[in-house]
Amino acid sequence: MAESHEEEPGAEGEHLPGPSFWPVLLAVGVAMSLIGVITKVVVVVIGLIILVVALGGWIRDARRDYRSLS
Repeated sequence: MAESHEEEPGAEGEHLPGPSFWPVLLAVGVAMSLIGVITKVVVVVIGLIILVVALGGWIRDARRDYRSLS
């Protein structure tokens, strides 16, 4: 049988992003926005604000992480 030459996670050339709370916050924003469509417009606005802030934070962290690789 041939041996497997798989690299270990985190080995050179492979990048795994660090833990982040942005995806959870983004999910909360999306959920609030959808619930607000059924209930009140104020909930939609709050949900969209959370969504935009979370998406912006997640993109900012990802770009910073990407730049640190170089």
